[in-house]
Amino acid sequence: MAQGDNFKRDGLPTMQMLRFLEELERQGNGRGSIAAIAERCGANHGSVSRYFKLCREKGILTEKLEFTGKGKIWFRGYVQLLKELPLFFRSAGVPAGEIPENVKRLIENVDYHTLAIMARYFRNQQEHFSGAGGRSGNTGNPLKEILAYGNHEVFFTVFQMKQEAGISMADRGFRRPAIIRHNKRGSWLELEPCEMKAWSPVERKEMTGHLETLKYEQDGVLHLARYSRGKMRIPLDACRIRLMQGGGISASVLVITTCDVGRIHMPESTARLVFWL
Repeated sequence: MAQGDNFKRDGLPTMQMLRFLEELERQGNGRGSIAAIAERCGANHGSVSRYFKLCREKGILTEKLEFTGKGKIWFRGYVQLLKELPLFFRSAGVPAGEIPENVKRLIENVDYHTLAIMARYFRNQQEHFSGAGGRSGNTGNPLKEILAYGNHEVFFTVFQMKQEAGISMADRGFRRPAIIRHNKRGSWLELEPCEMKAWSPVERKEMTGHLETLKYEQDGVLHLARYSRGKMRIPLDACRIRLMQGGGISASVLVITTCDVGRIHMPESTARLVFWL
């Protein structure tokens, strides 16, 4: 790890940090455990020691380097996610070679609560539908018939549009979860832009910025997403909605985004936004 170990990351662990904890659980907290963990993980003693200090401050570990009750739940949750996320990406058609990097990106950039919601949706679909088909297509918003009026949280992922599809950089540009707003005036998916980071070839360093525009495809025509109160809106009529047997819902829409990072204006990026309810 680099100097400082990037510990001020809103509490999100890196894959290496999780490996530190895996080794701690495996070896126990005996004398010399930090040195042994550092050696097995290819890290230096200071990196492991500082991360365990942070875990003690957050109530994940005790002073004796034992997992607290909270720590056990938190760590076991991540262990389960590391098992389920590859299955999720495989079911989404992501090539095997792309899956490890996509899992790493989600773990290190998306909060645990959101990941847990996504994993729960995936488990529910697997358990109840077992791959069974449903009704799909641009249906003129069939959700009007089955969705109660109100606001509904949904998990989403933005995939690259290429043969070996991975997660698009635009995926980092929105807060989780998204919201479906469904009422008598209409139905739309509401996305809240957030600060994102990207490498700037002009500045030759990592820069921060925000998504500037979002276009969506509807009936072969591109439309600029309406921007209201800091949120971008896509009408559900533009989404290809799949109604799974048993009540599950998934939907997708082709989107094009632009973003400013530093002095360089990034070109338009075409992607597919997929969400679940």
